[in-house]
Amino acid sequence: MALEARSSAILRFGVFEVDVRSGELRKQGVRIKLQEQPFHVLAVLLQRPGEVVTREELRSQNWPADTFVDFDNSLNTAVNKLREGIGSSHR
Repeated sequence: MALEARSSAILRFGVFEVDVRSGELRKQGVRIKLQEQPFHVLAVLLQRPGEVVTREELRSQNWPADTFVDFDNSLNTAVNKLREGIGSSHR
């Protein structure tokens, strides 16, 4: 699942930066471990700032059509792991 930034391989939000090419999330320069799926969800969201991204759009960009998984559970898990990674308890 290759993700490409629209104009840059580095996406920033707050004190965080995402290096799309290397697959790294950093907070103030310190690398934060993040599993592949949560990282891809974050990258998709950051590439569309200020836009609503639907669950279906996340599914189509992160899970191949021939993947047989409980998508809702997988996406919920990815978002929870993403929240843990960035230290957010907001829901």
